[in-house]
Amino acid sequence: MKKPTELPFLKPLFAASKRQVVLWGVLIVMLLLKLYEGDKAFFVKHFSHLDVDEQTFLWLKWVWHHAGSLLFMFLIPVIFIKTMLKEKLLDYGLGMGDYKFGLKATLAAFIIMPFVVYQTAQNPEHAEFYRSQFPLVLANSSALMFGLWALTYLPHYIGWEFLFRGFVGLGFKKEMGVFAAMMLQVLLTTLMHIGKPQGETWGTVFGGIYLGLLTVRTGSIWYATAFHLYIGLLNSWFCG
Repeated sequence: MKKPTELPFLKPLFAASKRQVVLWGVLIVMLLLKLYEGDKAFFVKHFSHLDVDEQTFLWLKWVWHHAGSLLFMFLIPVIFIKTMLKEKLLDYGLGMGDYKFGLKATLAAFIIMPFVVYQTAQNPEHAEFYRSQFPLVLANSSALMFGLWALTYLPHYIGWEFLFRGFVGLGFKKEMGVFAAMMLQVLLTTLMHIGKPQGETWGTVFGGIYLGLLTVRTGSIWYATAFHLYIGLLNSWFCG
């Protein structure tokens, strides 16, 4: 009987390095956990009995979703990087990198994006989707509540940017090259937006390319995180 390593169709699998196996394994498993256990649908299924008003329930649903992003897209991948790969987290974008370029790019985006997001929010389909799916009435009820909503949102963007722009965009480039690694994260982030308004999903393609380039150029995920959080909060404000 042939050993697994002697079977031709299995040779590419056994030829893969430990690093490749860990990277791909963590990516696949964490995405599946995020899509099921870490998604708002899981919260609705198991906690729909909570005696709270509609806006509070929507808020709690998104707290679960965003906490799942932090756990499955940031904390657990970091543990694997440090324990199994024994690599520096700086190589995955957790340093400040080229902060001079990063701050300039972020400032420029902060000036330009309100106009873009405002125009997007004028689309009835887009606005209605966010008003029905997000607790925007509660989040926009006061400056304090909007600040709390921002804190609720932050863990999601840390996890999102780390997994896609850092773990994939920077971590996979050693084996795949910069272009292929960047386009892989663009593909994944675009697919993760399926179910949202079509215009936003198309925007994810261009946003993914921009944030991927920004992360590679600066060597840091924090500028992409700030950009993404800013866009999310602008959208919450304009749609609400």
